[in-house]
Amino acid sequence: MPKLTKSVVDKSPTRENQYTVWCSELKGFGAFIMPSGTRTYFVDYRNANNVRRRMKLGRHGTVTAEQARTLAIQALAEVAKGNDPLENRNSARKSITVKELCELYIKELEQGRILGKGGRPKRASTKSTDLGRINRHIIPLIGRTLVTRLTKADVTTMMKDC
Repeated sequence: MPKLTKSVVDKSPTRENQYTVWCSELKGFGAFIMPSGTRTYFVDYRNANNVRRRMKLGRHGTVTAEQARTLAIQALAEVAKGNDPLENRNSARKSITVKELCELYIKELEQGRILGKGGRPKRASTKSTDLGRINRHIIPLIGRTLVTRLTKADVTTMMKDC
């Protein structure tokens, strides 16, 4: 099979079952050809535990063959460093935002599970202060930020904006 290009993917006929068109120049880079005519670029690799992984890169048409090739090279570079790009993508999708974390905190606070000084439940005035800070400052300023991507600089900026 030749180098995977737009014309190669376009000319690939549909079949009764899904099949794969592989790139001859980049090992692990290919495209699924579905019976419906949908074509999807992907990269195939083995992670550090020698488990075969297949990560979709994008649909043909939305992503060009060259863009998909670049994404595949980046993913394979991550694998060479010992990382698992598919696992990183999945964990990023599952991570929660600061707003969701604040909502969990408020729920626990209302149930009396958040303790203050000396291991005692927080007083009503402290709860009121916490809720005010959360609702007026934290959520509006950094609520959309993923907790896994929150930096010290984000928190410092939020505190200066208050």
